Amino acid sequence: MQGQVRFAVDLGTSNTVAVVDRGDGTPRPLLFDGNPLLPSAVFADASGTVFVGRDAERHMATDAARYEPNPKGHVDEGLILLGDREVPVVELLAAILRRVAGEAAQAGALAGGTTVLTCPADWGPRRRAVLSEAAAVAGLGRVTLLDEPVAAATYCMRVLGSQIAPGRSVAVFDFGGGTLDVTVAQAAPDGLRVLATGGLDDLGGTDVDAALVGHLGQQIAAHDGDLWRRLQHPRTPADFRDRMALWSEVRAAKEMLSRAASAPVHVPGVDVATHLTREELDRVAGPLVDRAVDETRRVLQRSGVPAAHLDAILLVGGSSRLPLVASRLHARFGLAPVVPEQPELPVAFGALLLGRPRRRRPPSRPRRRRPPSRPRRRRPPSRPRRRRPPSRCRRRRPPIRRRRRRPGTRRPGRTRRPRPRRSRRRRRRRHISLPRISPPRRRTRPRRRPRTRRPRTRGRRPGIRRRSRRPYRSSARSDRR
Repeated sequence: MQGQVRFAVDLGTSNTVAVVDRGDGTPRPLLFDGNPLLPSAVFADASGTVFVGRDAERHMATDAARYEPNPKGHVDEGLILLGDREVPVVELLAAILRRVAGEAAQAGALAGGTTVLTCPADWGPRRRAVLSEAAAVAGLGRVTLLDEPVAAATYCMRVLGSQIAPGRSVAVFDFGGGTLDVTVAQAAPDGLRVLATGGLDDLGGTDVDAALVGHLGQQIAAHDGDLWRRLQHPRTPADFRDRMALWSEVRAAKEMLSRAASAPVHVPGVDVATHLTREELDRVAGPLVDRAVDETRRVLQRSGVPAAHLDAILLVGGSSRLPLVASRLHARFGLAPVVPEQPELPVAFGALLLGRPRRRRPPSRPRRRRPPSRPRRRRPPSRPRRRRPPSRCRRRRPPIRRRRRRPGTRRPGRTRRPRPRRSRRRRRRRHISLPRISPPRRRTRPRRRPRTRRPRTRGRRPGIRRRSRRPYRSSARSDRR
């Protein structure tokens, strides 16, 4: 195995994710029972053995008092009561990390090198010390702690290709199974700088599941009240198994509704399946999502970054797959959120990218100086080009520019012939046959100059004797008289 094996673990409230780099530069998620998600649940039996993940969920059906689904949420308490025995939180967290290290060893990736753990950005030194102590108990060796939102934003920049300009900000919306974490980070020359953090400890994917179970419980209680009472308050191991089956069906239906408009739910003890629709999910989960969006707005106000200066809103966590989350955030801030393909993995992948040691450049070799070359022979200056002598031929006179005459006037001494008038039919055919882009221009004939006639003079003209207007009479008529 070439190169140093590296390890990054995202210990979440509900699920744990681990990513391994075997030295070839390609991170790969670890699989736990064929799934990259390991439930963070623990179960302590009577002998003191701690079971983790799906094994703990199976043991829960035997004794629910020895089961804890979210040990990370009790990091401030120090001890957790499981059955009749108090177990330190450090031991429970170490059991989860030990299971992750065992899976890595079976996959051929020994975690003997540097291990990177992620934690919320608002964790103080006391909580971080608890996580480091749990890693030491699990035998992970040297551990580096990184903030979850910074790791997620790094994954967004390097893998998804979202460019964040220097001085601009990004909002990380981590909607997990048990909690909601909102962080605003700003891009700086030396990396990402956290401006403000916030969140809600009582809001997560399990709260959405509980709301859906309550919605279905109303329908179950209308048909069979005893069945719903037994599922709501189990007493026997069989009742606990039925309750677990119901919650698993509701969780699977919720995930299916992110891809389809309807999903069936099989209720234990009922032969006919019940259906959930996308409209019912939006109506039930709407108030919870509105709380998450309001918390994001408050964190933005505390950071002093207006929504117009956000370059991206990154959705992280399994509960962020709900279509209602992205639509409500887009409607409130006017920016389409970035949703990764698997929103549970960006934190672990980003932590591995941040914890990867920078490759040092090999020392550059000193430049080899070239031997002095011979001086180049300079060319003699070129002679100036001789200008062509002017031709001795006689220059032609420029043409005389004649002044245009106005339309309607004639040239002196010339008579204008009447222009034959074309028929309208022929003119119309001419315009139809010829392709044109602009409408034909109407030709206007020049205005003819009216002819002036000389007035007739009554009487005689000067120098001409006036003739008599009396009719001529022949001599025969005069002789008759």
